[in-house]
Amino acid sequence: MHPLFELIYKGMFLGVITAFSFGPIFFSIIETSISKGPKWAISIAVGVLLSDALIITASFLSIARLIQDQNVNNIIGAIGGILLVAFGIYYVVKPAPEPKTVKLDDSSHFLLLLYTVKGLVINTFNPFVFVYWLSAVSIVTIDQDYSETEKFVFFGAAICCNFGFDLLKTLLASKLKHLMTHRTMNIISKVVGCGIIYFGIRLLWKTLIT
Repeated sequence: MHPLFELIYKGMFLGVITAFSFGPIFFSIIETSISKGPKWAISIAVGVLLSDALIITASFLSIARLIQDQNVNNIIGAIGGILLVAFGIYYVVKPAPEPKTVKLDDSSHFLLLLYTVKGLVINTFNPFVFVYWLSAVSIVTIDQDYSETEKFVFFGAAICCNFGFDLLKTLLASKLKHLMTHRTMNIISKVVGCGIIYFGIRLLWKTLIT
């Protein structure tokens, strides 16, 4: 049985990694907050929250049907671990991207909903986000010590932490944009990569060693 505190801090660590993974969403939230105001950026963050919840739910439903067989269980864990390690190495080796945002037509008056959809779509179709959450689901699915309630707490902490950091980005957008030099982004990207590698190795260890 995992203590509640351990579940929450591990889930939050998982959420921090996604919050500081540089991509269209990261820069769009900051740019939108500066150019249009916090409420527009928060709408994007809500879309990201919904997207994360949908991806995690879909991952659980798909993996749950496969893990009845121990061999399949091991294969899923191994693939997930390898993908996480590969993504982590990619983040450590590859320079951080230049700031880019995804533009949206501002002529409509139901923009809040439109910006929420924008966040949902961009996040859902980001290959890193999809594979990352799928691999994270593999971590707790193959660990028989996690109950269904504990899985909910774990991923609830993860996506709430990610959402919290997105809200923080909207409030500190002007300062963040000034601080986001290419050197700073490279350092953060490497730290994020190391975190992803840690989860990948942990998943491989659980699958192949224990």
